[in-house]
Amino acid sequence: MKKHLFIGLLFSFFLSSCIQLRGLRDDYKHLSDEEKQVILPFKNDLEPSREIAYTLNAEILLKELQKHDKAMVYVFTWGCSSDACLPLTIYENYAKQNGYKIFFVLTSYLDLGEAMKEPINEPIYIIDSNYYGHKWFRKYVTFFENELKGLDKKHKENFEGNLFFYKNGKYQETRFYLPESGS
Repeated sequence: MKKHLFIGLLFSFFLSSCIQLRGLRDDYKHLSDEEKQVILPFKNDLEPSREIAYTLNAEILLKELQKHDKAMVYVFTWGCSSDACLPLTIYENYAKQNGYKIFFVLTSYLDLGEAMKEPINEPIYIIDSNYYGHKWFRKYVTFFENELKGLDKKHKENFEGNLFFYKNGKYQETRFYLPESGS
C-alpha cells in the first residue's frame, strides 16, 4: 500500500512539473526573453510606438483618456472566440470612422507575440497586474475594469462587456458590441 502511495505521489509530482497551466494568471513568466524586451511601462508624457507593448493601470489610462474628446477602450483576451470578440482592425476602423481614439488593452501576457502581429496602427497595452497586487487573471482584470468605470476596484458587479466609452475623459458606458456608426 505504501509503495502504491509513493508511486502515486511521484507520478503526481512528475505531472505537475511538466504541465503548464496558462491563462489563470498574468502569464509573464511564460514570455520569451525576446517578448520581454518589447514591454515597457507606459508614462503619460510618452508618445507610444506600435512596436512596444506598454503596461499600465486604470489610473494612468484615465489620465490619457482626458486628452481626447472621444475615446474607447477595448479590453481583450487574445484568441477570444465569442461573437462579441471581433478582429482588432474592426474596432480600429470603427474608432477612426466615428472620431474615437482607441486603446487596445490586453488582459494578460498570454499570446502577446500573436497580439503584436495584428495589422493595426495603435499600440497594445497590457494590464499591470503588479499594480493591483494580484497575478490571478480574473482578480486584477476586474480591479482594472472597475477603476475604468470610476468604481472602487473591489466593487462587485455583473460583467457588462469589454468596450468602454469616454467623452472628454469621462466614463459614458460599457458595451459588449460596437454601437451603430454615429451613435
